[in-house]
Amino acid sequence: MRAICGCQLRRQEGANGLDPMLAALSDYGADGATWTDAGVGLGCRRTGTEGERADRLPRFDPATGLALTADARLDDRESLCDALGVPHPDRADVTDDELILRAYARWGRACPTHLLGDYAFAVWDAKQRVLFCARDHAGARPFHYAQTPRGLVFASAVEAVLAAPGVSGELDEATVAAHLTRPMLGTTTHTFFKAVRKLPPGHTLTIKGGEARLERYWRPEHAPAARAASDDAYAEEFLNLYAQAVTDRLRGPDPVGVHLSGGLDSSSIAVLAARELRRQGRPSPLAFSWLPTLGDHPPSESHAAEYDAIAAVCAQEGIQVFHRAPSPGDVVAMLRRDGACPGVHVHPNEMVVQRCAAEQGVRVLLSGWGGDEGASFNGHGHHAHLLLTGRWLRLLTEGRAREVNPIKFLASVALPLVHPDLPGILRRLRRGDGLRHRRWLIDPAFARRVKPAPRRIPRQVGVRDTQLQMLQAGHLSQRIEGWAASGAAHGMEYRYPLLDRRLLEFALGLPPEQFRRGRQTRWLMRHALRSVLPPELCWNSSKADPARYEPFIESFAEALPVVRRALATGAAPSRARFIDMPRLLERLDPDLFRAKPQLMPIHNAVQFLDF
Repeated sequence: MRAICGCQLRRQEGANGLDPMLAALSDYGADGATWTDAGVGLGCRRTGTEGERADRLPRFDPATGLALTADARLDDRESLCDALGVPHPDRADVTDDELILRAYARWGRACPTHLLGDYAFAVWDAKQRVLFCARDHAGARPFHYAQTPRGLVFASAVEAVLAAPGVSGELDEATVAAHLTRPMLGTTTHTFFKAVRKLPPGHTLTIKGGEARLERYWRPEHAPAARAASDDAYAEEFLNLYAQAVTDRLRGPDPVGVHLSGGLDSSSIAVLAARELRRQGRPSPLAFSWLPTLGDHPPSESHAAEYDAIAAVCAQEGIQVFHRAPSPGDVVAMLRRDGACPGVHVHPNEMVVQRCAAEQGVRVLLSGWGGDEGASFNGHGHHAHLLLTGRWLRLLTEGRAREVNPIKFLASVALPLVHPDLPGILRRLRRGDGLRHRRWLIDPAFARRVKPAPRRIPRQVGVRDTQLQMLQAGHLSQRIEGWAASGAAHGMEYRYPLLDRRLLEFALGLPPEQFRRGRQTRWLMRHALRSVLPPELCWNSSKADPARYEPFIESFAEALPVVRRALATGAAPSRARFIDMPRLLERLDPDLFRAKPQLMPIHNAVQFLDF
């Protein structure tokens, strides 16, 4: 994996400022370089996870007048080489970076529509005096930028953009307020800093003559309908695409690890990766779980299912698993990170996994992140669509198959159509919280002045419509950006088979019945994987994970006194003006937290303080 940076200045002067930007990317390795021309500069660092032959970037091609810096891993190279006319004998030696330059030379600003994989890159076209930047469809590689009076600067990390001359570090109060009141929604464009923006996934940014033009090239709503003759045909096509997505992400000799939670997504990736690595004569992947290490005694009955599912996959494929859970010290370390920078948005469980994986020499980690929005979507919105389109007999049949009270079933479908949060409001009233329950820890005066936008809950009125809302909500790229930055500090790159563009577009084109069938959600995934996964895992519909959640809550509770002492002594943190500090200190009582573990408000408030 690489980190990139660069600038285009309005005047054709020396492109100074790259050195501090490159220095801010030091987590990505010591191998850094720059290239400059009149008013333009490009920089790059690399972690060394590429394994196979790679260009030293930035690179400049005098014949075409094109310069490139890129953080990229391309899929389906054979088809791309066919389209670009790369001779077969040369294909093994041509790098992804060279393919990007050839694609730009061939298709110009339309080149991202022809590129599959994970990438963020910038091309300087000296002949046209144009800087062209692009980010992959899912945002698997970060790209941040700022427009200043001197011109535009960009980098993989927010910290590197802020290190450029003339970029203000002033906080964006609207983003702060949103983070402190509705953090799970994320954002695809804004950061915590007024001057710094994110290039949204599936977008390009073109700078010419001092003018910046943002364009969207990937439109998931335009994914064509998938048509197959039978359920088995849908399953076969899905499994072929899925196996190819996993295989593409195993390219290169780097040691591979996989997340393994015992769920459908991570387990299927682990199995498909293990089988492909065996076929290639390479070692099996190492698996990493968020569950605690088993002690001398067997787990309780409520916890055993999680361990049993993981053990079944490991036994079937001969995979070694490492169970790791965070200690109170890990929680404190996480909370002490600066919450305004993407690299800190990493769960303590994953921080421990990163350390363990690095100790085992893992350089590539496959994750099932993104499956819930795509191929393994649970079918939310299907029942509401049946109700709204008058297909009531089908709806009642679905309700009977779920073996629930018909009145409760119809209420669960209809109430969110009246107001998306109505079921949540009724739950809060039953608990006695009231409509104005103050859960979040934002300072009241700050909230009155900024007026945070109300929480928007998507209306789930169809499977495809719900998937599109989830894909565009921002939470996917928010986690990816955090994992990319924190993984780089351990010399490790994350790859996401279920976010493969081919697989996402296939999932978006599926009929709704392929996601929900009677009592069974995520139906196509289960049907397709019935010959891949152990049956007790494949058809398990429980999402409860007490074996992971309960130990983490206890570690979090034990960390709270340490945090409270740090905040109660010494000078107040510089960002304390945004937080209701008396209420926060009150909530940092471990016994109160154990009785009512409202994790997210405390986590967001404390980490944002940067204490």
